[in-house]
Amino acid sequence: MKEKSTSKPYQFPKKGEGAFCAYQKISSELALDGNVHLDLGSFSTTSMDPLADKLITEQLGKNFIDYNEYGQSKKIHDRIIQMLSGLLHAPETIHPTGTSTLGSSEAIHLALLSHKWNWKKRRESFGLSASKPNIVYSGNAHVCWDKFALYFDVEPRKIPQSSLGSYPIEEILKNIDQNTICVGAIAGNTYTGSIDPIEKLNDEIARLNKKHNWNVGIHVDAAIGGFVLPFTKKETRPWDFRLPLVRSINLSGHKYGLVYPGIGWLIFRDAAALPKELVFSSHYLEKPIETYALNFSKGASMILAQYFSILQQGQQGYKKTIRSYCKIADTIRKRLQQSGYFEIIDEGILPVVVFKLKDKKEVDIAYLLLSLRSKNWMLPAYYIPGIQEEETFMRIVVKENISPSLAQLFCDDLICSYETLKKD
Repeated sequence: MKEKSTSKPYQFPKKGEGAFCAYQKISSELALDGNVHLDLGSFSTTSMDPLADKLITEQLGKNFIDYNEYGQSKKIHDRIIQMLSGLLHAPETIHPTGTSTLGSSEAIHLALLSHKWNWKKRRESFGLSASKPNIVYSGNAHVCWDKFALYFDVEPRKIPQSSLGSYPIEEILKNIDQNTICVGAIAGNTYTGSIDPIEKLNDEIARLNKKHNWNVGIHVDAAIGGFVLPFTKKETRPWDFRLPLVRSINLSGHKYGLVYPGIGWLIFRDAAALPKELVFSSHYLEKPIETYALNFSKGASMILAQYFSILQQGQQGYKKTIRSYCKIADTIRKRLQQSGYFEIIDEGILPVVVFKLKDKKEVDIAYLLLSLRSKNWMLPAYYIPGIQEEETFMRIVVKENISPSLAQLFCDDLICSYETLKKD
């Protein structure tokens, strides 16, 4: 028999406690949360310049959708779209097409909707059925791809990886057909920090399109890599709009775009990639406004914070910052490898260190994580979906909260914890 809970359900209070008491109560409760600066697995930005904080606070009351009332905020938004379009080598930088979003999940849903709509219009123009759309992507994609397929009635052709580090390009190509709205590619995988072979994918899909008279394009999920790859020192293959079949790209401003959560960006190759039918005109408050988003209202503050980071950093500043993160990540990789206890999994391109235990029988990973948590470190451990061999991986995301000295302290604590558990 299930035991009844003795705690009462929370109810809307009849009488307010006042600002000070409310703040004190919430603040003391939140002290039970982990320290955001010691969360090694989160991609989200945790701190910005004090002047950015001031700007955000000043603009918190602005609802961005009120274009007529806050027209200058909209102009700044459109400038950012133009800047990001140029950064990603979009061919039309004079009249770029894109939008801010609450994060990359919304951006991916909007992008895939545009691919679905363009596919549908093309099919109908040939007098063909548009009733069975599908989308093809690899098994280690973010869960928002699965959500899109379910929410918007598209068949998900999710191709598992046969082994770690092997991109299933042959299986992906086999699953493309006349009903494929687009193929998903990832520039910065959440689980492994890897980058899909987007250039090769572009070339192979181009051959299929030519052979079958299809028009399958690519959406690149660059939530992690979008603000890294243009600034990293390490050589990478073309992955953005330099490839002709890349028709849309999403980026996360609240990851390496150096802005607090939540802000994402969706950039289209050109105006033709976004069907006009999906842009709604709304007579809201004063003059008609055009909107393309899953939500309507949202704050303007994080959009303006993105503009702050772009103006504050410039390309030189982003290069310096991103390369500093990559250097710290390289130091962590080297230290973990030298210990002899860990195997590095990531490709070493992004400032994301993914590793596993070399000998999982030597130390119980659950106890290792508990030992680190006792020292206030929050290190995530997870399985990679679609991988046949079940192994536990760990991830360190290097960003503004990890200085060289803090990275050194973490490596010391990790190795010390391992060796202590090994002796026991």
